[in-house]
Amino acid sequence: IGEALELSEQYTGTGTPDIVTLRHPNTRQPAVFLFSPANNSVQEVLTFSEEKRSWFIDDSVKSDGKMHLSTPIDPIFLVLPYLRKYCHSKAQPLDQILMDEEFPETVRLLKSSGLKYLNLIADRKGDEDFNGFKYNEEKTLIWLQKKTERVADILKQKNIHVASGAASATFVKSTVGEAVDNEAYLRYAHGIVSEYLMEDLSQKLLKYLNLPEDVNVNKRKSSSGNLQQPEAKKLKPEDEEKAHSSSVLDLSKPEIKISKMPVQNLREKARAKAASGSKSITSFFKKS
Repeated sequence: IGEALELSEQYTGTGTPDIVTLRHPNTRQPAVFLFSPANNSVQEVLTFSEEKRSWFIDDSVKSDGKMHLSTPIDPIFLVLPYLRKYCHSKAQPLDQILMDEEFPETVRLLKSSGLKYLNLIADRKGDEDFNGFKYNEEKTLIWLQKKTERVADILKQKNIHVASGAASATFVKSTVGEAVDNEAYLRYAHGIVSEYLMEDLSQKLLKYLNLPEDVNVNKRKSSSGNLQQPEAKKLKPEDEEKAHSSSVLDLSKPEIKISKMPVQNLREKARAKAASGSKSITSFFKKS
């Protein structure tokens, strides 16, 4: 997402990219990233792992179903949580706020080319030696709005089906002629961008985009089997008699089954009727 998409060619230079662990901007939990040899570009490492799946790679087959992919990420997303935490009320030097004891490799972000756009989310204070920044939420929301609109435009260009929900993880090509309104694309794009934002900032962006809260969120969350059925309405005493006389089946009482006479019994009854008045075979052997 963002300007970092234009920096991927820097990985073709000499040297081996380094795999490092940083805080994920959304969960704040450890996540794996790939830095170019000069630390001027960074990519997120994604892992796809499914038990019953194989991958065809050129002329070979990878049978365990696990694959690691890297995708460019705008380094501003990785710096944003530190700015919000340490530079909300006053300007701080960037090299100080990126000193993370648990994730010491965070300082590599200082060399990222994408940070030249940091003024889009913060106000720069002092000279280049001080290199201080103060977080600006209004700028940040404008920046995130442009990101979201850009993602929405790409979804439209690629004719991606987004009607199933804004946070869906599966992209499905839409059928020819299917019309999806701009709000659906914008909501879907908001879900993608929010994967790199903390929850409170994601909600602020939703309001900034003038998107109403998705009323179907609870329904999607209930897909795991926790969907509660509405409570059945109880009939009033005066309505119960009407219910008995109607053709509607009353499920509140045990079902009364009307058993039919088995076919075998009908056949036996017919044979008995045909045999009436006939003598038994043993009567022919009796003495007269």
